[in-house]
Amino acid sequence: MASIKIHGVPPSTFTRTVRLGCHEKGIAYELVEAMPHSIDALNPFRKIPAITHGEVTLFESTAILRYLDRTFPDPKLWPDETVAAALCDQWASAVCDSMVNAALRYMAARFGFLPVPAEMAQKYLEKTAEVVPIFDRQLSRHRFLAGESLTAADLFLYPVYAYFPDIAELRAIAGKAPNCERWAREMAARPSVKATEPAFKPRIAA
Repeated sequence: MASIKIHGVPPSTFTRTVRLGCHEKGIAYELVEAMPHSIDALNPFRKIPAITHGEVTLFESTAILRYLDRTFPDPKLWPDETVAAALCDQWASAVCDSMVNAALRYMAARFGFLPVPAEMAQKYLEKTAEVVPIFDRQLSRHRFLAGESLTAADLFLYPVYAYFPDIAELRAIAGKAPNCERWAREMAARPSVKATEPAFKPRIAA
């Protein structure tokens, strides 16, 4: 039995980020399905994912990936060189801030997980239309988000971007971002992405 347990659910974008990291690094793990309201003992903020590894319990995806990267051998999810590592942090943070607070919130509203007025959902959509071109410009300069090799930054972006085709409004935004689309196709071909594809996805609320 794997010594690492990831507590979360497959459709969760941040749960998938952690799972992607494990697959990229060749780390065996057990997925323990857990919803946010059931995870109080592992995360006082009641969010998924969390991991347990022996005596270690961690929450927050960035902390989890950092721990995995430092604990287990190559390939590295963060470069060793200082500036390259900072760029990885920069773009991972940009995903967790700008993309999550725009696209992921819009998705949550459309899937019925975030009950907000229509005008607020529209603001999330408009913000998504503002931030996606920034990621598209970055990916016009580099093969991956933080450079020419895959890093943790890509593992944060892909699970969010993977939902764009499922929602017409986001699909239209993606259609204007050819570099993001090129990157997404390349990411989709990776074994880690195929291995973590959710068996079911949320449906748009009526």
